[in-house]
Amino acid sequence: MKVLQVVFLFLVLFTSHYKAKVNSKNAVIESIVDIKDFKKLLRTKTNVLVCFTSSIKQSNQLVKVFKEAAEVIKGHGTMVLIDCSGEAKKMCKKLKVAPDPYILKHYKDGDFNKDYDRKETLSSMVNFMRDPTGDIPWEEDSRANYVAHIPDAGSLAKFIKRESKPLMIMFYAPWCGFCKSLKPEYASAAEELQNEAVLAAIDVNRPENAVVRTHYNITGFPTLLYYEQGELKFQYEGDNTKNAIINFMRNPQTPPVKIKEPEWSDVDNEVVHLTSSSFVPVIKEESSVLVMFYAPWCGHCKRMKPEYEKAAAVMKEEGIPGILAAVDATKEQSVASQYSIKGYPTVKYFAYGELKFDVNVREASQIVNFMKNPVEPPMPTPVEVSWSDEKTNVIHLNEENFKTFLKKKKHVIVMFYAPC
Repeated sequence: MKVLQVVFLFLVLFTSHYKAKVNSKNAVIESIVDIKDFKKLLRTKTNVLVCFTSSIKQSNQLVKVFKEAAEVIKGHGTMVLIDCSGEAKKMCKKLKVAPDPYILKHYKDGDFNKDYDRKETLSSMVNFMRDPTGDIPWEEDSRANYVAHIPDAGSLAKFIKRESKPLMIMFYAPWCGFCKSLKPEYASAAEELQNEAVLAAIDVNRPENAVVRTHYNITGFPTLLYYEQGELKFQYEGDNTKNAIINFMRNPQTPPVKIKEPEWSDVDNEVVHLTSSSFVPVIKEESSVLVMFYAPWCGHCKRMKPEYEKAAAVMKEEGIPGILAAVDATKEQSVASQYSIKGYPTVKYFAYGELKFDVNVREASQIVNFMKNPVEPPMPTPVEVSWSDEKTNVIHLNEENFKTFLKKKKHVIVMFYAPC
């Protein structure tokens, strides 16, 4: 009986050890030593990060991080470790790779994309593999070293509580245009104020930071909040420039009260403002309805509003059939969602409740002329497909494969051209 128990225990330990070994092998591919196998891998995998090393021992710390990242991004990308000092030495020479002691190269959709240029940390490597063609995360930008980058809600609460210096926090989203233009100004201000105050930032676009937007009432980007001794004092409303931020931090004052702009639906004009409850009944009854879906904060919408009002007034004066309607898509989200409104303003034409087509008219004269004769606009001219994207027998070369391709061929005719 004891013998059976020992055998069973041995099998359990062996199985666990074997599984661990298999799992580690699955996370990082270490078996490629031949150029053919390497090229086959690039043909079958779309997102590949390769660590070429001339010494595993000297690259030990990097390799450790590399393997940890491989575990995290398993299923989203492929991590390959190639030892150029061993059996893969010949392959490394063919690829013209000379690691000292290591170099990381990224391949996308079968082609070389770029050398890895981020920090050699687990989070940086994982972020890169999740979006290898995207912008570098702000916290990894060397120009923003004086900005305190806060990762999540828990860290944010602790940071606010313990910071004794005057503190400003920028709540931002990476895709936000205003945030992108503010970042260099904010970073420069942070550097100049490093001994006086703290300028921090948190990316609230990350899924794990959705709670931050709710807790701190962040409704737009960027939002800048000013704290003293852990207490919220003001929301910064000044100019988004280095000097304006510095002046505010050195002399923080209550921002002037903004005069609230009246809602468009409260302004007297000939535009019919629709809600979720009135939308269907109104457009069902009308033979010709142009609907403008808008957001109150949208600059393009603000510029179009007076033109839309002017067109509605002209239609009434001249007896042109139909109505011009408007929907605040930020309030009437069910209607906006039903018609897949992604940008503002979006203008759609309806007849007796049926959506006919989208219309690209912004000026009063264009709107009036359209409503006189509501005809579907012609389809836009299709974008010409790049020659290299067309399915032909012509092989298109680039900077990466030009020399290697020519070396392999005895006779080649090369046409150098410019799209024209």
